[in-house]
Amino acid sequence: MQVSRGIVVGALLVVGCATAATTNVRPPLGAVLTPAATTGATVALKHDPSAKVILSNASALPAASFLPSQAKRGASVYAETCGTCHQPGQLIGQNFVELWNDRRVYDFYALVRSTMPLDNPGGMKEQEYIDVIAYLLQANRQASPKPDSLKADTASLRATKIAVSAP
Repeated sequence: MQVSRGIVVGALLVVGCATAATTNVRPPLGAVLTPAATTGATVALKHDPSAKVILSNASALPAASFLPSQAKRGASVYAETCGTCHQPGQLIGQNFVELWNDRRVYDFYALVRSTMPLDNPGGMKEQEYIDVIAYLLQANRQASPKPDSLKADTASLRATKIAVSAP
């Protein structure tokens, strides 16, 4: 069986690029944050009149359910991990209600899962993310309509909403 020279060269190129891509990798922007890192002053965002943002409205969906035990575990994870950057009350209260009420739980979960913790996005266990979400829902006065656990299941997270009120 004859193998063309192009196939061999192409295969070698793919293998060479794959091995070269795994060496000498740096974190984004070369920054490494630690829990001891201090942050600077708050910087105001500039308004872009041409920007288009679509906020989902999930008001017709049922409120998400969670177990008190999930919220309790979430409070511990929040204090140990999230609390190193987020000030007490930053994600609890009127601001959270205005930003997240009547939105899908999945939208909040996806944001937290893909961006937190800042020094290791996606680095926590799935159950830890779900527990933190349950804690924030409970802290923002979301009543759990039935004794059912919040699950890291995309379909169920998309089918329920955040229904909170300011503490």
